[in-house]
Parts: sequence; C-alpha cells; structure tokens
Amino acid sequence: MKSIRIFLLKGKESMIDHVKSIQTLGCAYWKKARNKNLQVGDICYLYLIGKGHYQIRFRLEVVDISCAREDSSCWITPFKADNDCYKLIPTATMYMGDELSLDILEELGINRHSQFKELNEYQEDYLRKYFE
Repeated sequence: MKSIRIFLLKGKESMIDHVKSIQTLGCAYWKKARNKNLQVGDICYLYLIGKGHYQIRFRLEVVDISCAREDSSCWITPFKADNDCYKLIPTATMYMGDELSLDILEELGINRHSQFKELNEYQEDYLRKYFE
C-alpha cells in the first residue's frame, strides 16, 4: 500500500489568487517541476505569500496528477496554460488564524526559505490540528 506523503507549498499571491481559485473553483492547480513528484492522496499545506496572508492557509489533497489548468480567471500575471499539472482540493476550510507564520514554522524545523518541502510526522501532527 502506498503511503501518503505530506508537503509544504508556497504560493505567491502576486501571481495567482489561490484563495479565489479555491473558493470559486473548489481547487488549486500546481505546476509540475523536477523536484515535485506528488501522487494522488498526498497532502499539501499551502503557505500564502502576499495579500496580508504570510501564513499557511489551506490543507489540500492531491486528486489529479495530470490535468489542464482551469484557473485563468484567478491569475494576476498573464495566464500560462498548462495541460499537465497537479489538481488539489481543500480538506478543510481556510485557516484564518495567525499561528502558522514563518516564525512558527521555523520552530517546527521548517526553513523559512523553503518553496517545497516534505514534512515529517511531527510537523504534520502540529499543522493538522488547525484544519480539523
């Protein structure tokens, strides 16, 4: 049986309005990269940079590993079509607190400069409680 992995993703709100995407489309799309090998069922915490967030705001589950982007209406910069990206859906409502900042993440052993990182069980246990 395949184990579920847990990751941290950072989303730049100056490029894409991830909140709008999740609230209006019910999902977020994520570009593939050599260092990202997500699988269906993996969990991703989305740390938003910009628009006053600077917090982890979403816990998302990967539901598709090869789909076309359908979030052109949520782009701030010119839309870049992508026919092979990840699709993620929220597992809980958006976190609105202020306890998942970069300083807190560093206390958990997550480098503030990480753009993509696999998390350990301790980090997942800490973060999950904010999304139940």
